[in-house]
Amino acid sequence: AADILPAALEGARLLHFGYPTLMRRMYRDGGRELVTLLGRARQSGLVTSLDVTQPDPDSEAGRVDWQALLTEALPQVDIFLPSVEEALWMLDRGRHRALAKNSGTDLPGALDGALLNNLASRALDLGATLVGLKLGDQGLYLRTSADHARNAALADRLGLPRRDWLNRELLAPAFAAELVGTTGAGDCAVAGFLTGLLRGLKPSGTLEAATAVGACNVEAADAVSGVPAWTAVQARLQAGWAQVPTRLRLRGWGWDPDRRLWIGPRDRGGLLAATPDG
Repeated sequence: AADILPAALEGARLLHFGYPTLMRRMYRDGGRELVTLLGRARQSGLVTSLDVTQPDPDSEAGRVDWQALLTEALPQVDIFLPSVEEALWMLDRGRHRALAKNSGTDLPGALDGALLNNLASRALDLGATLVGLKLGDQGLYLRTSADHARNAALADRLGLPRRDWLNRELLAPAFAAELVGTTGAGDCAVAGFLTGLLRGLKPSGTLEAATAVGACNVEAADAVSGVPAWTAVQARLQAGWAQVPTRLRLRGWGWDPDRRLWIGPRDRGGLLAATPDG
């Protein structure tokens, strides 16, 4: 944590931390260094964002009690953006083993809306304000806190309308892409998501940006060369970029054809949330 000097945070709006799972100093001692770093950023007025990896279970990182660590860390995290596999592995190890055994390599396709909500709700209960679960070729699931004070703090720090991000449950399908490689696809989706937030987009536009940038990524073999300028991504979206039909079981969900996303049954107002307000 001491490596991030206070001057480095001056003028910043958001601190994104990727992969404490790969940094021994950050996961030892119950994640003390990670909590310290995130806490200092929050005290400096920054929004904090966290992404993780799924460690080898036989490694030092794999033997960490990640649920206990997240219990300490997530109160200092505004935006938690793991993949669904990573969230399952950390928060519900038994369910992860069962699903992985039954689904083979297509774990996201074996999920349903209830399980996604259960996972995201666990992370929200531990302290995060906004949880995005990356679903690979099934898109991105968003669940946000129903706590007015917590959401207001996040929205105010980013200059966003408070109501837009309160108690949301949405799922954006992936966009069709010519698959070349998946290296960095999740990271690029996170970059699209955070850029959408920093540009003041509504939840629907932010999810669209995340899935679009992730889809651009997989059209090149390396991690970044497939991603064009923001304006080019937006132009592709405006041209009517086709989406991939979801294979997820979404009982009680409703499709919004205007925003081209699924509205969850726990979204603010339920299916009535399918209006132009975001």
